Amino acid sequence: MPDLHSLPEGTRPANAIRNNGPDNLVLERAKLRELAEGWPCYRDACEWENLESIFHPGAHVYTTWSGRVLYTDFIAASKAGMDKGAFIMHRCHGVTSDVTPDATRAVTKMKATITQRFTIDGAEVDAEADCRFCFFFEKIDGRWGARFVRHWYEKDKLIPVNPNKVPRVDEEKLNSYPEGYKCLAYCQELTMGVTVLKDMPGHRRHVGTACGEKHDLLYRLAKDWLDGNDIEV
Repeated sequence: MPDLHSLPEGTRPANAIRNNGPDNLVLERAKLRELAEGWPCYRDACEWENLESIFHPGAHVYTTWSGRVLYTDFIAASKAGMDKGAFIMHRCHGVTSDVTPDATRAVTKMKATITQRFTIDGAEVDAEADCRFCFFFEKIDGRWGARFVRHWYEKDKLIPVNPNKVPRVDEEKLNSYPEGYKCLAYCQELTMGVTVLKDMPGHRRHVGTACGEKHDLLYRLAKDWLDGNDIEV
């Protein structure tokens, strides 16, 4: 078992401000929280213009089913998926933000649960993944916007909607997916005609796996961003 009580060495941005801090940054963190929570709130309600407003032009997002794409392409694919029956909802649980002292860059981490409904083997099920969204924000001309959004996929489960109807699941195939989102990935590939990426950032306990490596990489990208460096998304 890895040391779950520490992050990889050198990944904590020392100069960013979080919690307390100057009063003016409290307002900035409130703006950042509103933007982060806009992703699930706007997307679930098909408020597409509002969803677009949280990004800067040229921003990218990265999810299990879309891979790395421009936010505009992600929105277009989300619309197309809904037209084909995809039903994804979110629950927000909490938000923290690290902000540079000059309030020009920030990384916001939002705890959320992704719930997607599927019909598997004639039974309706909800695949739920507990995640942390990671928003790379930048302020330009007084306006915050996301440049890059990625997720840590930490733990998931599969829940029958009707307890009397439980689908048959190919357990060997299920276990071929990463631990943090195996139920979600299994259902997405089975029903959506997509190839799900198997190296998405996971939880700290996934050290030694591809998802554990991406967990650490995402923390390092966040530190580089807050240190003012260019990052490769």
